[in-house]
This record gives sequence, C-alpha cells and structure tokens, in this order.
Amino acid sequence: MDSLSHIIIGAAVGEAAVGKKIGRWGMLIGAVAKSIPDFDLFYTGLSDPRAYMCQHRAHTHSLFIEAIYAIPLAYLLAHLFKDKVSFRRFLGLMLVCLWGHSLLDWCTNFGTQLLLPFSNGSYSLNTLSIVDLLFTLPMLLAVGIAVFYKKNVARRQYLVRASLVWCFLYLGMTFFNKYRAETIAKTSIIQENIPATAHLTNPTILNNILWYALASNDSTIFVSEYSLFSPHYPIIWRSYPRKQWLMEQSESKDDVARIRWFSDPYTIAEQSDDTLKVYGVKFGRTNFQETELAKTFDLHYKLFKKGEKWEMGMKEPTANRENIGKAFTDLWERICGRRF
Repeated sequence: MDSLSHIIIGAAVGEAAVGKKIGRWGMLIGAVAKSIPDFDLFYTGLSDPRAYMCQHRAHTHSLFIEAIYAIPLAYLLAHLFKDKVSFRRFLGLMLVCLWGHSLLDWCTNFGTQLLLPFSNGSYSLNTLSIVDLLFTLPMLLAVGIAVFYKKNVARRQYLVRASLVWCFLYLGMTFFNKYRAETIAKTSIIQENIPATAHLTNPTILNNILWYALASNDSTIFVSEYSLFSPHYPIIWRSYPRKQWLMEQSESKDDVARIRWFSDPYTIAEQSDDTLKVYGVKFGRTNFQETELAKTFDLHYKLFKKGEKWEMGMKEPTANRENIGKAFTDLWERICGRRF
C-alpha cells in the first residue's frame, strides 16, 4: 500500500490508543510505527530490481519478526512517556500498527512475505490497488482536520474514529468487489473456452471498480479489463504468447528464478538483440489503448550481460504530463464502462 495511507491509518490508531494521554504525540508515534516496515527501502532502494523484488516486503514485513522488534520499541516509548502510558499499551499499539501494515500490504498484488523466516512465500489477496484514492482521501481529510483540535475535544476523537470506520468499511467492500470480479472473470473464461490453468483478478490503479483479469497457461496469457459498473458488458480478452523457452535458455539462471518466483505464471518473455525482456503482467496493462506487447505492458525486467557479469535492469512506464492526462481520462472512461 502507498506510504500516505499507512501514515494516515497509523496516526488514527495512535490517537485512538494513546492520544488522550499524550496528545498529538500519539498521532506521530502511530504514523511512524505504521511506516516502519517500509524502512526496508533504505537498503533495497528502488533502483536495484533484484533487491526490490526479493527484499522489499520481506523481513521487516514478517508477522513473526514484527512481533520481536515491537518489544524494544514499546519499551523505549514506555520509558519516554513513563507514568502516562504503560508498556503493555504501547506494545499493543506497536503490534496493531506493524501487523496492520503487513496485512494491508497483503491485500495488494505486489506480494508480502508474511511468514519469514519459516517460509519465503510471497502472499497477496489482490483485493486493493496499491494506490486507491477513494480509500485514502476521506481518511486524510478526517485525520487532517482532527489534528487541529486539542486532545480532549470530542470532535477530534469522533473524526479519528470515523476514519478508522471508513478504513474497515472500505476494506470490507473490496472483498465483496473481489468476489464479484472473480465471478465475472471465471464465467467469461468458461464461456470463451479460454484454456487457463491459472487466473488472477485485481483492481486497476486508483480505484476498486475497474478490474483486470489475467488467465494463463504454459504458452499463452489472456488479458482483459472490466468495470463493475457494467458487469453484463462482454469482456474482451487479448492474448499474448509467453515464449517461456527464452527464459529457459537464458544463462542468467538466478535472475530468471527470481522473476519466476515473483511473477509466475504471469510472465511474458521477449528477446531484443542481446537483452532478454521479461514482462511482469501481474500489475496489469499500463496503456489501455494499445495492444502491442511493448506498448501495453511498459513495465518489464531486462537481463543482459555486461562483461562477464549478468545484470538486471527494470524499465518503468514513462511519466509525463501528457501521458498522465491521457491515462486518467482513459481510466475514468473505462470505470464508467465506456470504450471496452
């Protein structure tokens, strides 16, 4: 989930747990605590695809490891705010924030290694977009207003509780929408006789109404989008050959294994001169208007040899004002059920 959502929810939890005792410090502590698991970005970074793919949402997001480092954090806070908030209450706050971070990330499609060190499985429920404006903005408004009230003012508590209620109600709605999306996708796969051995449904960016579906087998990936506002509109599937033999032939075996662990069975390989491109299509299409592989799935990994060493690069969608404007317009029209 995006950092802003974690910060807002953490601030609300901190205020609800200890705000009456230590004032705005509660919001600050909750916001920081809810953000701590993402401190792994300090050593994974965003530019190294190997580290980002395998180490982000890893050890700092493990429920077991979070329970361990919550203890010294709670002890430190109890020492700083002695006679005001007990160690037990701070420990509860830490666990709610840390576990809440990981469980919220679990709802998205990146994958979270919740059970390290007992399992390196990467888990995702695919119910929530990594950035969802309707989820985040109401909480931002409520908590943003609440921070200006004094700690004992009833309206401050009301706004904070309202933000948490919205959080749980919205998350509940996403599971209902997920059920609807799964039903629509499975029905279409059967009706269209798509030879799928695996499938995935996930909301598109910024919303929970327009969903995309992937259906996959060893040779082909099928892609579609559909709006829950127009559930009876025929789904159009587009197919792409996976060309998995290109990955099997690659000399960079470790990198291929990493990509498959992270993205399979939703990968498409393409050879470009001496570079192997692998498209991780589990994140959906980056351009709804295009059907050509390189244009519709802009995000891909690149495996190439530099001297005697294999390197991995990552190509992300180009961001400029014109592209963003077109993307927002296209997204909105598709949410409304148009241009399918």
